[in-house]
Amino acid sequence: MYVVYPLIQESEAMDYKDLMDGYESISRDFPTPQYQISIVHGKMKPEDKEYEMQRFVKGETQIMVATTVIEVGVNVPNASVMVIESSERFGLSQLHQLRGRVGRGADQSYCVLLSDVKISDDAKNTPKNTW
Repeated sequence: MYVVYPLIQESEAMDYKDLMDGYESISRDFPTPQYQISIVHGKMKPEDKEYEMQRFVKGETQIMVATTVIEVGVNVPNASVMVIESSERFGLSQLHQLRGRVGRGADQSYCVLLSDVKISDDAKNTPKNTW
């Protein structure tokens, strides 16, 4: 499972959920040793990012908490769930790229977009699987 955040750390200028706070929450809800969690963001050294990505690819971690650095070049066929926090922060092409990280294997896949923004009745009634 991927959980994607728009920010690495809390920002006073933008009121969005951030990766570091999210990682702490996820760690409480999915404790070790039963679950292993990888974390990847753009401020990490390339070798540290690669190490965490490989742990996820090999199945050594079950949850990848990340920013959009995962939107291109990651192929994990057994990843079937992606949760995107503060999805209103991303553009349509970014959401499409992120969604492409799941659904590469034989299992049914899901991409869940979370937002604090009130959505219209038209958006609520849009048929599923329109992507």
